[in-house]
Formats: sequence, structure tokens, C-alpha cells
Amino acid sequence: MALVSAPGMLFGDVILDWSSPGNNPVGYYYVSPYTATVKGLGQQIVLYCIDFNHEVAPPNEWNAVIASLNSADSASFQYGAQWTKYEEAAWLIDQLSAADGTTATGLHQRAIDQYAAWEIFLDAAHTGAYNSSVQAAGGTPFANEISAAYSAALAAVGNGYTPTGWDVLTPDPRGLSTSTQEFLTPSTGPRFPTSEVPEPSTIFLLGTTIAALVMHRRKTVSH
Repeated sequence: MALVSAPGMLFGDVILDWSSPGNNPVGYYYVSPYTATVKGLGQQIVLYCIDFNHEVAPPNEWNAVIASLNSADSASFQYGAQWTKYEEAAWLIDQLSAADGTTATGLHQRAIDQYAAWEIFLDAAHTGAYNSSVQAAGGTPFANEISAAYSAALAAVGNGYTPTGWDVLTPDPRGLSTSTQEFLTPSTGPRFPTSEVPEPSTIFLLGTTIAALVMHRRKTVSH
């Protein structure tokens, strides 16, 4: 059964299917993509996180609204009508989703793009945890790479970038300290790419298509 998205369409009981936690050998939080299962449909969808300020810890079950990523719907998103920020985050997720998830170089690029996307909406209460993870993951060189990606996103939006092919999965309720995270999910084509299945010996597993781990805190908890 196909999962059809439309503005304001409500999906109750989206279930996280935590099938592979990956590992985190150099201090990164786990990065996108993740997967979840839509309860009642049994369909897996791929999720790209744009929200460091909230958490999803497996196993978990939460209500969400899925809507097109466009300015007309932005007032109903987790962070309200901050359309430019959503454009910037979407540009970074475009880069992340295009990076090769089977190589160390591609996985490192995904980490850069993920951290830069998290920084778009980062609030003061979570800056310390974010900065500590950046330091653990590589310190100043990694921070500089994130800054460059962030600046590239701002420049792309300033030059007319408009996101296409994405929906927003917004928690219901939204905008509360107790709300779960907000994600982007592809609106067209396969929602769960299956071409990236690394060998079990891969130790630099920051995010793969089998990582159904919707989490960013090490081991058990997500932001």
C-alpha cells in the first residue's frame, strides 16, 4: 500500500523500527537517514532529521502530521513560519541524501551535512550538547567543515534554491519541550533506498539505509 502525502494529512502511531543501531566510534551522534514504520500500513519510510532540540528514543511510537515542504504549510511545522530556515535545512539534506553511504568519505560528508542541518534550528538549551559532540567528533577541523556547509546552504537559498521532492513529518503535538523530532521524508520515488547495505565490519557507520535508529543521543536517545 502506498503512503500518499498531502498537506495536513494525519498519521497516528508512527512506529520506530529500530533494526540496526550502527555504531559511533568517533563521538558522532547517529546521523540520517533513519527509518520508521507507519502503523496500520506497515510501510517503512526514510527520515532525515532537521531537529536537534527534541528527542525520539527507541522503542517509541508517536503521532505525526505529514505535509508538503512548502511555504504555504510552514506555519504548521515544528518551528512555525520560518520558511527560509526550512529551505536551508532542505538544501543540506539534499546534499546528505546524495552522499555515498557506502564509503568513509561519503559517511563523513553525511555527518557534516547533518550537523549543519541541526544547527539551523539549534536553540540555546541544546547548544552545549551540540558543541560537545562536535568536539568529540573532530574538534576544530570538523567545526570548520560544518560552518562551510552551513554557509553554502545560506548562499544556495540566497541564490534562489527552492526545495523539491520533500515532505515534512511534524510531531503532533508540535512546538512543545516534550514534542518529538521533526524530519524530512522524500515525497516522490522510493522512500526507503535499498542500495546501501555496508558490510558488518564497517566501523564508520554514521548513517545507512538500514539504520532505523531515529536517535541522536549516543546509545539510546535522540535529539
